[in-house]
Amino acid sequence: MAMTRVPFQFAAIFAALLLVPACAGVPARGLVGGQTIETRVDSEAARYFLTNYLAGQRSDTALDARIDHVYRSGDNGLPDRNRLKQLSDNFSVDFAALYFADRLARVPRNREFFRAFNRAFVYARKASSGEGAPLPSSVYSYEFLFVPGYLYRRHPMTGADLAAPRATLEQFGFTQHFIQTAEDGAVEANAEIVAAAIRARAQARRRLILVSVSKSGAEVATALTTLGSERTRHVAAWINIAGVLQGSPLADEALLDLEHILGQVDAAGVDSLGTQRSRERFSGFRIPSHVLVVNYIGIPLTGSVSRLAQSGFLRLRAYGPNDGVSLLSDLIVPDRLTLAELGRDHFLLDEQVDVSALALALTLIDRLEQSDGAARFRVDGAR
Repeated sequence: MAMTRVPFQFAAIFAALLLVPACAGVPARGLVGGQTIETRVDSEAARYFLTNYLAGQRSDTALDARIDHVYRSGDNGLPDRNRLKQLSDNFSVDFAALYFADRLARVPRNREFFRAFNRAFVYARKASSGEGAPLPSSVYSYEFLFVPGYLYRRHPMTGADLAAPRATLEQFGFTQHFIQTAEDGAVEANAEIVAAAIRARAQARRRLILVSVSKSGAEVATALTTLGSERTRHVAAWINIAGVLQGSPLADEALLDLEHILGQVDAAGVDSLGTQRSRERFSGFRIPSHVLVVNYIGIPLTGSVSRLAQSGFLRLRAYGPNDGVSLLSDLIVPDRLTLAELGRDHFLLDEQVDVSALALALTLIDRLEQSDGAARFRVDGAR
């Protein structure tokens, strides 16, 4: 159900080249927030949590008591990186990832959006196969502005150019635009390019939906903050795909010589993704309240990490649950909608990218129409 086949971040290519083998883990199967997953996890605690505890089948008194305490102690909102690191140390990284997924799924607005997305997926699959009815005319009141990820020109095969979702929306007649950012540039410099592109669409007759991926998430957030509410009245929504909003420890540690693998890159681009600088920038984000934000992320477990994400995933385990590029809690704009794919990682690999892209677009527009009091179309079905 991915929006893009391989959203790219600087870890992508060295992860692909290393192709480290997946960890063995413990077999587990369970249901979290309506999503069933069968995979391998990194501990007995994670297996029991997924297979038994979340299913209401309590059989380990001591472990049940420990997990009960986790929920009773609670978190004000979603658990942050420090809380997830603590749970990783006390239980395991996969346990913390599953806990994060469960907490996300318990948020009513997330649960509602997930169900709507599943209905839209069936609708989109029929539309893509030519079996469904034409899309309602109301969806064409919106246009999309795509902001690419890191090295999108040099390595288009990674999906950083968002070519797959762009092609799908073009097929169905959506108006769309593509921003030419500096592919290895600093977040702040690219944010100025994004802001200019947003301003340029202010007089358009259609409402604007922004789509970012990975590194460009921070660029869009910076641009929206700079422009403020008055200059973004025409912006209806922002789809933040696996946004590296608070940087990555991979950038801090300079774990590999990127230029040896990727060729010459602008050091400013990598530096702008360091955690200290990124978290300071994040603390200043002020996304206008009228912009509907959907965070779209993957939550991988030990046995479900793709080859592209494996290297980064293993290196970041010391910091807690992650998607192979960034820590899970650092991927989202707080207090906004989050659609999480359990078992996917930063690259959100999916063989039905065309259906997923259309389904997410339809679900988002449906939500916008409802919030406007119009609700001019609804998608039906069950996935």
